[in-house]
Amino acid sequence: MIYFSQSYILLFILIIFVSTISLLYFYIFSRNHEKYIHFWGLSWIMYALGLISNIFLVSEPFHIPIIGFKQMCDLLNSLFLLMGTYYFIGKKFPSYWIQFTIVNIIWIALAVYYELSFVTVTLLSSAFFNIIAIVTGVMLFRFWKVNFLGKFIVISIFFIWGIHKGSYPYLYTQFLNESLEYTTEIILANLLNFCIMLIYLQKIRQELVDREKLYRVLAENAQDMIYIYKLMPYPYFEYVSPSCEKIMGYKPEEFYQNPNLFFEIIHPDDKEFLNELFDPLSTFAEPLTLRWGHKSNNYVWTEQKTTFILEKEVGLTRIEGIIRDITERKKIEQSLELAEKSRRTMLTNISHELRTPITSIVGYTSAIKEGRYKEDQIEKYIDLIYKKSIFLQRLVQDLFQLTQYESGKISFNFSQISINEFVIDIIEKYRYDVLQNNRRFDVSFDKRDEFLDATIIVDIERIDQVCSNLIFNAIKFSPQQGLIKVELSRSADSLIILIKDTGPGIPETDKEKIFNRFFRSKFNKENYEGSGLGLAISKEIVEYHKGSIWVESEINKGSTFYFSIPIYIS
Repeated sequence: MIYFSQSYILLFILIIFVSTISLLYFYIFSRNHEKYIHFWGLSWIMYALGLISNIFLVSEPFHIPIIGFKQMCDLLNSLFLLMGTYYFIGKKFPSYWIQFTIVNIIWIALAVYYELSFVTVTLLSSAFFNIIAIVTGVMLFRFWKVNFLGKFIVISIFFIWGIHKGSYPYLYTQFLNESLEYTTEIILANLLNFCIMLIYLQKIRQELVDREKLYRVLAENAQDMIYIYKLMPYPYFEYVSPSCEKIMGYKPEEFYQNPNLFFEIIHPDDKEFLNELFDPLSTFAEPLTLRWGHKSNNYVWTEQKTTFILEKEVGLTRIEGIIRDITERKKIEQSLELAEKSRRTMLTNISHELRTPITSIVGYTSAIKEGRYKEDQIEKYIDLIYKKSIFLQRLVQDLFQLTQYESGKISFNFSQISINEFVIDIIEKYRYDVLQNNRRFDVSFDKRDEFLDATIIVDIERIDQVCSNLIFNAIKFSPQQGLIKVELSRSADSLIILIKDTGPGIPETDKEKIFNRFFRSKFNKENYEGSGLGLAISKEIVEYHKGSIWVESEINKGSTFYFSIPIYIS
């Protein structure tokens, strides 16, 4: 009776232990959904059901149907263990193991039905247990990535367990009511579970190590800056990727040494946004655009994506972020915004420039048509209409030409000419126009010897247009009998042409804008007619010749325009 009580106690302990293990496996499966955990959990459930059947065998050791049920449970226990092992090592589970199991179950069922002998019921399944234990051990030995000693210990336990399972039906008649049998079962179950959990934990650890390595490789080679900023127990950078040096100019070590570096290099106007960004209750839409001070003393535009790590009862403990350099994209956006603004300004200017002459033309034409002018006045107004039409034609031509230059669709016809030819063929021909407009004209080319061996490669028609624009501007702004001076000089490897007038001059604030499209200084806008495109076109032409154009001027002292063209030595 003592032995009987001890056997029951040990059996119940074993059942509770195995059931707990199965629940543990299913809990783990519910967290990570790994197939091998699922099958190992099923294996322990079958093991528990087999042990429950032992309760009935205590009072009736040779009850064949219960023995058959126990053998079926043990068969499924071994099958699920093997299936879990296959999935654990990443191998496809062969279907023949399922087929062998089905054959075994059918064999047991027939043996029970026909009331065959105890050996007939158990022999085939017992052999199957031994085979599965050996195969499981071999699979782990071949594919489980641990040291040899660890493999040897775990595989030995699997073999012992398999031998025990296979021989148990023939030993239970001797030991069923003895504590030794269940003690052995408890020890083996513990060892087997320990081995399986060891395998699982080692796999999880290896996966964590692999993921950490992968994360490191990705982070170390990422173009974006990746960082982890810990707030507990005190603020510090746990990790900063090497790309921080490319984006901000600072090495990771500098972030590690100075936890406040972010707050020190943020653009003053963005500091409030940064403070909000580090607030987990922030309502900012992600990603957020910020400017950071580069170590080279310029600012870079970045996009910031932040993840807040919160813990119960502690709150915010860690901030993980990705910073992407969008400086080039921002430049493009700003260029597009400027282009759009320029387009709107251009359309406004075009509308304004077209409206005035068109209004005049329509007004004069209507008056003539309605007979409001006398016969001797009609010719005068027709002449005004003609001049306004010429102005409109010139405006449209200039606008089209400027558009062609800016889009790069205009072609140049370059040729090589000497400096002397340039003066005679282009500059001197404007003497007549200047004198006809009652202005004085002076061409200064004193150091001709400096240019004897020098030539320029130009599109003569285009450079003539530059000279025309500058000289006729000088005529327009200079008073009657005012002096217009053209001077040629040499600077290093360039020919410099100077065109000076005696007009009202250009305010200092307008000098930078004078070559912009449609720009006309308010200082003289009301007194002088023009499209505001001539200087913009001249600038495009000169720059196509690899030269430059600029202006010097003082109010009431006239303006001096310069442009340079590269010289080539013969």
